[in-house]
Amino acid sequence: MSQAAVGSVSKDFVSLIEKVSTVVHKISGNRLGEKQAYMVETRVKKRMMELGLKTADEYMRYIDQNLDHESYILVGLITTHHTFFFREFPHFEILKAKLPELVSHVKKRGDKTLTVWSAACSRGHEVYSLAMFLDFHLPQIDPTVSFKILGTDIDGESVKIANNGVYHQNEIKEIPMNFMGNNWAKGTGDIAMYAKVKSNLKTKCEFRPGNLLKVSEAVKDSKFDVIFCRNVFIYFETHQVEAISKDLLARLQPHGLYFSGISEPLSGMKLDIASIGPSAYIHKNAAPAAASQPASNVLPMGARPSASTVAPVAAAPVSYTPAVLRVMCVDDSPSILTLLKKVLVPEHGFEVVATAINGKDAMEKLKTVKVDLMTLDIHMPEMDGVTYLEKNHTSTHPPVMIISSASRADSDTAMKAFKFGASDYVEKPALTNLEERGEEIRTKLRSIAGSSQRKTTVSSFDKENQKKFVIANPEKKMRLILGSLSDLPVMKSFFHDLDNSQPPTLIFFEGQGEILEGIVKEHQRDFKKTVVFFDNIDTKLEANKIYFVDFKKYFSLLHKKYGTLPTSIMTYGNTSAHAAKLVAEWRGVELLLEDLGEKANAKHPLKAKASDVVPATSFPYMSCRYLSTK
Repeated sequence: MSQAAVGSVSKDFVSLIEKVSTVVHKISGNRLGEKQAYMVETRVKKRMMELGLKTADEYMRYIDQNLDHESYILVGLITTHHTFFFREFPHFEILKAKLPELVSHVKKRGDKTLTVWSAACSRGHEVYSLAMFLDFHLPQIDPTVSFKILGTDIDGESVKIANNGVYHQNEIKEIPMNFMGNNWAKGTGDIAMYAKVKSNLKTKCEFRPGNLLKVSEAVKDSKFDVIFCRNVFIYFETHQVEAISKDLLARLQPHGLYFSGISEPLSGMKLDIASIGPSAYIHKNAAPAAASQPASNVLPMGARPSASTVAPVAAAPVSYTPAVLRVMCVDDSPSILTLLKKVLVPEHGFEVVATAINGKDAMEKLKTVKVDLMTLDIHMPEMDGVTYLEKNHTSTHPPVMIISSASRADSDTAMKAFKFGASDYVEKPALTNLEERGEEIRTKLRSIAGSSQRKTTVSSFDKENQKKFVIANPEKKMRLILGSLSDLPVMKSFFHDLDNSQPPTLIFFEGQGEILEGIVKEHQRDFKKTVVFFDNIDTKLEANKIYFVDFKKYFSLLHKKYGTLPTSIMTYGNTSAHAAKLVAEWRGVELLLEDLGEKANAKHPLKAKASDVVPATSFPYMSCRYLSTK
C-alpha cells in the first residue's frame, strides 16, 4: 500500500487493510487500492464490532484462525456495493429499442423465452428491474414470448437477500410507476415498512452464487440473449476485465446485448465487440455492414427524433444517442427550481426551457413554449397541481411528473394527481434530498417521455400503502406561526382544507400589540376556523381555534408553559435576530422556514435550526404530517 493510502486510513489499520485486500483479491479477483482503503477500513471496523474485537491485531489473528470462513465473509463485506432499482436507465432504453430484434431472434431459433443474465446482481435490484421492465414491454411486442433472468453474485449474503425479494418501501418508491404494476405486495405488522416481490415476477428470476473469475461454475455452457455485468469492473485489473468479458461474450447469443457499467467502458480491449451506445455492445460480426443502412440512433422511450438525433449514413453500427428532452418545471419554491436546473442538464439528456410558479403561470407559458415533459408541484398558490391537471391534462399534454413534499402514501392528493393525468411521482421531503434523488428524477422522466396517451395505472403497492393521517389528541399539541400582516392572505389559505382534528394554532406578530385586537375583528370571518385575540396567559387553548398573539408579550411565557408539548413551528418570510433567538430555544419541535430562495435561505437566522425549508403552500401538509406522528 502506498504512502498516500497510509495517510488516508488509521495508522494501526494499515497492515490489516493490506491483509484483507490480499484475501479478497485471492478469492474474488477484486483489486483494492488507495481509493478503496478508507472504505475497507470502515467496513472492517464494523465487522470487528460484530465480533467484539477491539484492535486490528486481534482481528488479524482471528482471520488467521478462521481463514476459510472469514475470507468469504470479507468478500461479501467488501464487494457489496450501493445499488438501486433501474440504475443507469439509458441501458434500459437501449434494451427497449433492441427488444423487437431480440424477440425475432428468439423465435427464429424455435424458442419462446428471452434469457437474461445479471452477472454481478448484488442484492437483486438489477434483476427485479429487468423483470419489471420485460414484464411491461414484452407483451406489447409478442405476448407469446416470456423471459427468464439469472442473477449471480460472489457474495452469498447478497444472493440470499435477492432471493428473498424484500426491500424497504423507500427503495420501492424509486421504481418508475409504469413498471410498478401489481408486482409488489406491501408488508404488514413488523414489516409494514417493507414490500415483497410477487410470484408473477419471482418465478421468472433465479439467483445463485457466482464468481466472475470462474464463470463456468455458475452457468456452465448456458447461452443468454442479454448479459448485464455493471459497476463491478472498477475493482478488477484491465487484463482481468478483458478475460471476464471474453468469458461472458462466449455465453452471449450471436445477436445478443452485453452491458458493462457506464463508467466502465471496454474500449481499447481485445474483444470482438461493436459499441451501440455507452457501455453497450454486440458481437462484432452481428453489427450491420458499414453502408448497408443508415445508422438511425436509438431514442429514449417515446421521445421524438430531432435534427440532432438522426444520424447520417456512417461506417459505425447503430448507436444510441440520448435525445435532449425539453422540460418545464412548475413549482413555487425558488430553491426547488434552482436544484432542478442542476439535475436536468444536457449532459444527462435534459434542458429546462421554462419555469412557472403555479398552474396559471404554466398555462400561459405553454402557449408559447413547446416542451416534452413537465414537473409539477402539488401545493402552489392560485392554482395547485391537482387543479391544473384536472383543467388542462389531455392526451396531447406533455407527460407530467409530480415532484411534491406530499408523500404518496399519507395523502390522497397523489392519487388525485394520477387520476387527472400525472404519470409518476417523486417525493421531496427535504430540499437537501433533491440532488441526491437526481437519478430517480431523471429515470422517471425518461421512462414517461412520450407516454401522455397511456393511462397511468396506480400500482397495487400504492393502493395498499395509501393512508390518511389524523392528528390524535389535538388538544395536547400546538402549532405556532410567525409572520407579519402582509402574510395574512397566505395564512388564511393555510387553514382552507384542514380537517377538524387540528391543535390550537397561535399566530405571532411582532410590533402589532396595540392594534392586534382590531386585526382579529377585521379578518376573523376570512378564516375557516374560529379566531381569538389572545390577551391572557391563563387563557385555555382549544383545538380547532386560531389565536392572534403579540410575540413580544407572550412568546416566552407560552414557551415556559407549553414547551413540552409536541409542536410544529412555521415562519413566514424572514425573522428578526431577537425573535430567532427565542424560537431557537424551543427544543424538540418541527421548525419549518418559508423558502425565500437560495441566497435568502442561507442568510436566515434560523437556517441551522430548521427541520426543513419549504414553500409556504407546503406548510399545512408538512405540519399535519409531523403532528400526526406525535
